[in-house]
Amino acid sequence: MKEHRGDPVPQESAPAHASAHEPDDELARRITRALRSREALTPAPAFVARRVEAELALRAGRPTSAGARRQDALRQGARRHGGRIVAAGAATGALAVGVAGAAAAAVADPYSDVARAVESAAQALGIDWSPMPAGYSRDEYDAFWASDYTNDDVAALSELWNTDLIQTKATIGQMLLDGEPVPMVPGSAPQGTDEGVWSTLPDGYTREQYEAFWGAGYTQQDVSALAALWNLDDTETKARAGQMLLDGEPVPVAPGSTPADS
Repeated sequence: MKEHRGDPVPQESAPAHASAHEPDDELARRITRALRSREALTPAPAFVARRVEAELALRAGRPTSAGARRQDALRQGARRHGGRIVAAGAATGALAVGVAGAAAAAVADPYSDVARAVESAAQALGIDWSPMPAGYSRDEYDAFWASDYTNDDVAALSELWNTDLIQTKATIGQMLLDGEPVPMVPGSAPQGTDEGVWSTLPDGYTREQYEAFWGAGYTQQDVSALAALWNLDDTETKARAGQMLLDGEPVPVAPGSTPADS
């Protein structure tokens, strides 16, 4: 049986606005922080898509008076869905992005239908943003889960390629998209292969902590930042952050927020 597809992510408050001249990658980071800044309320995906599209367009200065009236109706809808409006970032030109708090919380699970709706709405307006873990695209995710590969297959290929589980699934997904043969037939790994992989984790670092940490989208740069903050080694850092995620506690560094050259 394949594992649960989503993992919790930490919470972090987002600034209300930013400079009108920030680069696009700063916009993406601000959107990510804002979208992950509330507890999950899981509104309907269609509502989320409409809400984000309308808010993005309004902040870009596009709507007509009819669009403004639509905004009022959507805000009322947000209240009915238990949402709160949160401001998040600004970037190229005078663009500022606002999202419903309910939608932001739902995107805490980057694999959910709501996350997909928010991602599609943002990208429809030219913002290249995704809640997926770094290096794992939505297309790769869809291709992998449409196949019949099992946890044991992923574990065996991870050992073959010397990659973590997310990297392995991303590689499998991309190979399937490219029509390349994967060096293992789906379902061919012996049952229990994944348990052998987990047995190699250091003492004090559990499978649950590992999956929570890397599944949230953290990078090695984030590990270094947290290790310096907590004065721990890398393994202790990942174990501590993973446990915080499992316990629903905020981690002081957001996933993917540490620059590669830091």
